[in-house]
Amino acid sequence: MLSERVNRIMLSPTLRISARAAQMRAQGIDVVDFSVGEPDFPTPEAIKRAAKAALDADFTKYTANDGIPELKKAICAKLERENGVHYTPDEVIVSAGAKNSLFNVAMAVYEPGDDILIPAPYWVSYPDQVRICGANPVFIPTREEDGFKLRPRELAAAITPNTKALVLNYPCNPTGAWYSREELEEIAAICVREQILVIADEIYEKLLYDGKRFTSIASLGEQIKKLTVLVNGFSKAFSMTGWRLGYAAGPREIIAACSKVQSHNTSNATSFVQKAAVTALAQCDMEVERMRQEFERRRNAVVYRLRAIPGISCAQPPGAFYVMPNVSAYLDKEFGGAPIRNTYGLAYYLLKEAHVAVVPGEAFGTDAHLRISFATSMERIEEGCRRIAQALARLEEPRRLRPRALNNVVTKVADYVEVRRVSDLTTRNELLAECEKHLPADAYFEWNAAIAGAVVQLRTSSPHLADFFQENFYPAALEGDLEPHALIYAVKDVPGREAAAFVSLESATGFVFNTAFYGQVRSLALQLAAEAAARSSGALFAHCAALDVGGDGILVWGGPGSGRTAILGHALQHDGVRLVAADAVLVRLGAAEPVADLPERKLYLKAKWTRAVPEIEKALERSKLENIVTDRAACHVDHPDDTCPLDRGAAACVEASKSGRIVFDPYWLGGGRRHVRRTVPRVCVALVADPVLPMVQEVEPREAARRLATGALPGTTGKPLPFANPHLAGLDSAREEFLRTQHERLFAATRVVFLNTAIGSREAVAARLVGLAR
Repeated sequence: MLSERVNRIMLSPTLRISARAAQMRAQGIDVVDFSVGEPDFPTPEAIKRAAKAALDADFTKYTANDGIPELKKAICAKLERENGVHYTPDEVIVSAGAKNSLFNVAMAVYEPGDDILIPAPYWVSYPDQVRICGANPVFIPTREEDGFKLRPRELAAAITPNTKALVLNYPCNPTGAWYSREELEEIAAICVREQILVIADEIYEKLLYDGKRFTSIASLGEQIKKLTVLVNGFSKAFSMTGWRLGYAAGPREIIAACSKVQSHNTSNATSFVQKAAVTALAQCDMEVERMRQEFERRRNAVVYRLRAIPGISCAQPPGAFYVMPNVSAYLDKEFGGAPIRNTYGLAYYLLKEAHVAVVPGEAFGTDAHLRISFATSMERIEEGCRRIAQALARLEEPRRLRPRALNNVVTKVADYVEVRRVSDLTTRNELLAECEKHLPADAYFEWNAAIAGAVVQLRTSSPHLADFFQENFYPAALEGDLEPHALIYAVKDVPGREAAAFVSLESATGFVFNTAFYGQVRSLALQLAAEAAARSSGALFAHCAALDVGGDGILVWGGPGSGRTAILGHALQHDGVRLVAADAVLVRLGAAEPVADLPERKLYLKAKWTRAVPEIEKALERSKLENIVTDRAACHVDHPDDTCPLDRGAAACVEASKSGRIVFDPYWLGGGRRHVRRTVPRVCVALVADPVLPMVQEVEPREAARRLATGALPGTTGKPLPFANPHLAGLDSAREEFLRTQHERLFAATRVVFLNTAIGSREAVAARLVGLAR
């Protein structure tokens, strides 16, 4: 339902933590809020009087989309007077806050495939504004010992042919980093040489300390000015956060493009607020200076108190109103046996135990720091620092070795692509030649897997695919003069190709291009092995789960939305129930009674299995993982109380891992007591969802096979899936008839029922499922 671009971003962590602090205060809890970047001073009286006068004059209608002329002229005058850079009103746009201005610039400039350079630590919204435009944020780490400044050599090294812009925020949120004129000249020279745009976020320009002076990068010459878009606003310096007013100044064509974007979202900034801003620029310098002096006093106090805490180092920021204490000494510790794995966990601990709201460094691209805003009173600074010191002192040394990092691989393509069937030999040979061309000698992996009596060989340039293939299946010996029963080629970095997959059933060959998602390779391996098993012995590969109940087998089919995983999880809690297979079973039909085998060495499970079977989540550190969310910044789930498991010291957030997969050894469930590799099917169960049907309905073998072949089970959602099997590419009428006949043979040798999941809870359905075999 939601768009891909929205799924690429997350709610601002600072706003989320501030909202949680507000909830706690509403419950009567005294929270010291160091999370939000908002001055605690009232808006200067002259500004409020100007707004009231505009309201009294009924200045409440639409204005020009890009701002009233009076304010745009005032902004131009300010930029020339204070920053030494000349702009005309048609090179300025007024927006509903500097964040809105930055977003307008992003929409006007960034395109898919563009690389946008962002020094880290960074303000939380920069990367997501880049992502929502389809561009790529490229982070350039800075060092604490360098004052968190971007160094020219790191900037030059990060530039590629795809680099379009540099986002430069100074003084910086969250570090307070500031640049001298000489340092900016070096950065400007590189940007001019490489013709890279500079998005200069100058919102904190008036909040500098220790006699530091602000230099606008656009003032360093006409060449860099032509490449610079200045962004500024009224929230920080004038204490006007809720008024929502900002502006951008830059090349005429970019500003015109920003005006186009703005005309279709916010339109003009609030009319009477624009009038008030004219007064702010003309009359409020003394009030701004008084606030700056108080911020400097608070900065000195918070740095002094944080440095007094054992194990904490804290750089003294030259600007803005944040400090970034280094808390890495506390990330190995525990509280009540729960580990503090990262700054999200530490921030959660401080909020929960000390009632102090801070922002974790991971939100800004650093894993060693917290961000603390000193835009609050001196009394609250002293109280908050006292609580932090006491809470950190209560942390204990770890009682056990710190868990190792999860063996997790994140793939660019995280789901299946449609497998296209290739029927002619010419196309097959062209695909083969293309794959061979992209299998370099220094990055070539080959492995023979034994799957249901067939040898399937993988040839790949992806170490991840080779690793998972070896882990998933048993190895197969293959003499040098023999050929495998089936071949799979999986190659990456093939220019001009999207992610794609093909299969030639006639030559038993599969091809995978430009995707390291292992499920794609496994799907082809199972399909090719199924074809070989059907030809050699008439065996059936069924896409179903299998349980063993005291020696009697239950095969369970269920399409998307059937709740099969949850039902199986509840079933496994019953005594005497053992898991055979999760989604693929080899059924041998030639003997007096059918036999169902697990064709894999280890299971390849969706992450949601961890919710159904807790033992799986406990074994994550022993498993090989794919696309599991281990970074709090990548979690987009609205958790209850806004507390992600990663905040509480967990190694992963499985709920957020929609595309996550786990290669899991089923013996880890509890050895032979919980897992067996073979069973004799007595009951075949198709999960349906229809409140009109009874909970258990006996079905004739022929009718059950017909229903399964069409994928038209009662209550199924989405596109019908023949045989509930996604591993069937190019299913023609002959193969469909063969599979239908094989399923009918299986059903004729067992009892077949529809089990209705629309009646009763998942636990009740699971109990009835287990009861079918007893």
